[in-house]
Amino acid sequence: MSDLGTLLKDAASHLELLMLVKYASVGSLTLVILDIVETFSDEVMLMWPSKLTIMKAIYFANRYMPIVDIALGAATLQTYSLRACAGLWTTLLILYALGSVLSEVILVVRTLALWNFNRVVLGLLTFLTLLIVVPYIILVQGYLRHLQYPPQEVLDMTGCVASISDGVSLWFYASILLSETTVVVLTVMKRYTMKVRDQSLPLLFHTMYRDGTGFYAILLSVSIGNMLCMTLAPVEASSMLQLFHRAVHSTLTSRVLLNLRAAAARSSGLSMNDFHRSTHIAFEVPAVHSTQPDIALSDLESESSEY
Repeated sequence: MSDLGTLLKDAASHLELLMLVKYASVGSLTLVILDIVETFSDEVMLMWPSKLTIMKAIYFANRYMPIVDIALGAATLQTYSLRACAGLWTTLLILYALGSVLSEVILVVRTLALWNFNRVVLGLLTFLTLLIVVPYIILVQGYLRHLQYPPQEVLDMTGCVASISDGVSLWFYASILLSETTVVVLTVMKRYTMKVRDQSLPLLFHTMYRDGTGFYAILLSVSIGNMLCMTLAPVEASSMLQLFHRAVHSTLTSRVLLNLRAAAARSSGLSMNDFHRSTHIAFEVPAVHSTQPDIALSDLESESSEY
């Protein structure tokens, strides 16, 4: 693929397509904000009073980072300074990748909990996480070293178009899709290895299976649409769904933790105050194969867990 300068020169005659990218970035930011507003009362009730843990920190980073990086992406598209374009574009790449990895961490740890932190599953998911992170870091470093920014007269016409080279981005999105596919396969496998009827399935596990399969179907559709857009759409509009992918990825994985926390609260039989005093946001499942109507709160949210 051509460098960014060539891309923008070619795009100058297709400003209407560039506007689609800008509209999509604003729509993506709107989606994140609306989802935060819709679930804010649940977040205040279920997440805020709980003890501080690594998973709680990851939740809040995953929840609110998209506001920063999607807004940054929208601001980048409106930037007409060469120096600002270079700085914003580099920052956007780093934040986008970091946020996407945090979203994947939530899905990976949830799946590990479901499998009682089985060593084979742990090794597989660790490998997939490294498969996303390590090649992306190497590819982006090379991409940024050789990136040529367009002349000022082109920026004056088009703004700083946020579009990453296909070699870097396609690998990144394909590896995320592979990770999510592995997670949903492991989730379905676990469901069919448990000798429990659907009506007897503990609420917490039912929530895991429902979100695992339903959210995957949505993420799969968005991921495929994004990669098709990158490969088949005109180069000026090839990045149109990248920020939308980030928005959907973040909102759905945040809902995974919110829904699990809500299911744990309903299953506990405790008052909300007692629930927050006795638990924190963690993943530890010492009794995954329980056949009780509802598993104990400590099975998934343990005071002693360090996850």
